[in-house]
Amino acid sequence: MRRYFLVILALLSLQIRAQDIGDYLSKYTETNGALYLQPFADAFSADFNSGLFHNARIKKKGFHLYLGVVSQVAIISDDAKYFMGYTESDIYEPQGPYKVPTILGPVDEVTVPIDGSGGLLTYTFPGGFNVDLMPMAVPQLTIGSLWGTEVTGRFITYNVPDVGKIDMWGWGIRHSIDQYFNKMPVNIAVGFYRQCFKLSDYIDTKALMANVQASYRASIFTFYTGVGYEKSNVKVEYMYSGNDDEPGDEKIAFDLDAANVVRFTIGVTFNLGPVKLFGDYNVAKQNTFAVGLGIGINER
Repeated sequence: MRRYFLVILALLSLQIRAQDIGDYLSKYTETNGALYLQPFADAFSADFNSGLFHNARIKKKGFHLYLGVVSQVAIISDDAKYFMGYTESDIYEPQGPYKVPTILGPVDEVTVPIDGSGGLLTYTFPGGFNVDLMPMAVPQLTIGSLWGTEVTGRFITYNVPDVGKIDMWGWGIRHSIDQYFNKMPVNIAVGFYRQCFKLSDYIDTKALMANVQASYRASIFTFYTGVGYEKSNVKVEYMYSGNDDEPGDEKIAFDLDAANVVRFTIGVTFNLGPVKLFGDYNVAKQNTFAVGLGIGINER
């Protein structure tokens, strides 16, 4: 029976079978399991670190506030939909490698002919969820400014039936650099961001990003850009159920590091009075879009 699941993360709009995620993972030990989940870690972490800023202007002092929602979308490449997998026991021959779906790959499972004990003639690799785009969304609050410094926060928590409790939170701090120079044509800031995501006892993600940001205001438009370093770690735990010839439960635990290291951002904000509508494109090993809408008080 199909369930609605928010692809292990916050506010995803993808319809997939929640009950099958545990079933799928339970077929794999660490080696295959890490390869099966790696594209998810890359895409989710790239989304996680997107949409954190929409200008680089920070007043030296005085109150300002921004409250809005940002939506991020990671673009899933064809290469991210497959990995080269091996049968999970040396009693199966040949062991591989076989081209099989990742968690973001085709829904159809892959069955290969093998020789196994008890006359087993086939081995089945689980399918994925056929994901082309991985979206997410999160509320965001920014408050400043003290000595040209502001803070940003993200937080959401809820329970998903048949999946578990989802907690997502993060914080960031930015500091104005152009305040130390007279008559600079652009605004410049540096930022540091730390974010966390937890799904029940299965997934625990921590991400950080440090970047340099620049923006230029022209009429109602603010053009902005940034370059940053990012690092994300995903801790995974689940139970391996074994196979037909070697049944049994075994706890599997491993870490995944996301692919993105350096990110380049370019975007534009429409300043419609207090309403701020922005969009940007992030270039990295895993590319993403981000779109945000919010209200800015005393924010230029």
